[in-house]
Amino acid sequence: MNRIVEGLIVFVAIVLIILGAIFLIAGGAQNIMTGAVLVLLAVVLLFYNYRSQKIQAAKPTLVTQNFNVKMEGTGQTERKELKCRSCGATLSEKDIKVVQGGVVITCPYCGTVTTLEESPKW
Repeated sequence: MNRIVEGLIVFVAIVLIILGAIFLIAGGAQNIMTGAVLVLLAVVLLFYNYRSQKIQAAKPTLVTQNFNVKMEGTGQTERKELKCRSCGATLSEKDIKVVQGGVVITCPYCGTVTTLEESPKW
């Protein structure tokens, strides 16, 4: 429901409550009956406003966001050459083994065994 309509309903309900209170204070059988009806009508309007707000709040809200991503580069990866830490010899794929979930490299020239650890990306 529109905020303006909700505001008008609340305003009319407040006016009806004030008017009903005036009739109730004035006394007399006819005035008391009119005041009670006006206050009851105001309560119905306030309940209607409250209920419509609860129904509106229960509905899911769709949120959309747009963002631009600028991607650079060719998208190609380059192969890095592995070298032995001890003797500096070039290592090949056949020198790499996976042992218990870890990557182990054995140098075919000097026999050095090295575990390969990935450094953090941050």
